[in-house]
Amino acid sequence: MTVTDFLRRNRLDPARLDLRAACRAYVEEMERGLAGRPSSLPMIPTYIETSRELPRGPRVIALDAGGTNLRVAAVSFDGSGAPVVEGLTRGHMPGVESAVTREEFFRTLADAVRPHLRDSDRIGFCFSYPAEITREKDGRLIQFTKEIKAPEVEGELIGAGLARALSAQGSVKIVLLNDTVATLLAGRNAVPGRRFDDFIGLVCGTGLNAAYVEKNARILKLTPGSVGADGSMVVNTESGSFARGARGALDDAFDATMNNPGRYRHEKTISGAYLGALCRFAAEAASRAGVLSAETVRAIQQAAAFSTRDLNDFLLYPDRTDHPFGAAVSGRDEDARALYRLCDTVVERAAAMVAVNLAGVVLKSGRGRDPRYPVCITVDGTTFWQLRTFRFRVESWMRRLLSGDSERAWEITSVEDAPLLGAAIAALTN
Repeated sequence: MTVTDFLRRNRLDPARLDLRAACRAYVEEMERGLAGRPSSLPMIPTYIETSRELPRGPRVIALDAGGTNLRVAAVSFDGSGAPVVEGLTRGHMPGVESAVTREEFFRTLADAVRPHLRDSDRIGFCFSYPAEITREKDGRLIQFTKEIKAPEVEGELIGAGLARALSAQGSVKIVLLNDTVATLLAGRNAVPGRRFDDFIGLVCGTGLNAAYVEKNARILKLTPGSVGADGSMVVNTESGSFARGARGALDDAFDATMNNPGRYRHEKTISGAYLGALCRFAAEAASRAGVLSAETVRAIQQAAAFSTRDLNDFLLYPDRTDHPFGAAVSGRDEDARALYRLCDTVVERAAAMVAVNLAGVVLKSGRGRDPRYPVCITVDGTTFWQLRTFRFRVESWMRRLLSGDSERAWEITSVEDAPLLGAAIAALTN
């Protein structure tokens, strides 16, 4: 079997996939989720508003619980609106390295926050996992993703759990939001003087998610009268759970090796937590199909791990042997070419699927019809910005999807420390 045949049979080549159909399916899932009908996209109302003016001067505590990192700082905004970040500390997210109990989880968070309570009793908590957000802007954890091991925390109110762990220091006010929502908020504040038709937040790093602003009247699953019908709020799509994307039998087999099979299938084809491992899994399957030699099979199987950083090193420096992809094909040019094409195509498909997500959100928003006022898409995440040419691949696929009758104006930007700053903005304006 040739590498071309292998890519086609396993639905890895995006050029052979109907991406417009996938985009239409994404919009349909969004609409079903907003209406409360069965959908792979939860479309979580956040109750976070975006219309209030950002106050200048007051400090709040910003807590960013990311895929692997835990960051805390005191944040304020000066007279020009520029952020002032003070006392930034970093640690590991509880449950990454080993399983933790409910008490250990909240104690770790409280220990990180406690030194900053001298600055403020208001906390903006950027929580990077799916949670059902309450009107009080707390969140009940639905499930952990990114291989976090803290099963006792699932079903718990996260903000309330942190407040209890800090109760000895007095009461605190916590606004909880998703990292993607925080990225959207940071983008709204980062481009003064520009007029955009709307704003979208995308996180494409360890995980994958998108958030956008929706009119309250279109969120049909909300209890009537619970929010103003004329207003709007940020909606967290939880796009990593999209179940109608382009996947094949190889993706099914890879998913079965995870500790959460059947969950967040879409994210497993795209995000940095999985791309390196997916390429290794695909390479092993290609070896069994005769695409790669027996020597390469043994080298791949003997390697301890294939991370997305290793994948990026291979795409940038294919001749080096200080990463497992290059070492596996050292001295075998035919295998090296086949493995490179395999990995590069898996990355290309990931970029195409991100474009499906973004194009679907832009189309659902109904914005960007006037070319003078594009939709501002703020993106955070190392996969998007650091994986070889990934940003340009996404933009190329978006131009194809948002053309013709679907043409929309859009622009991609970034904000340094977007989740941390967005968390602070949420605490100051909600």
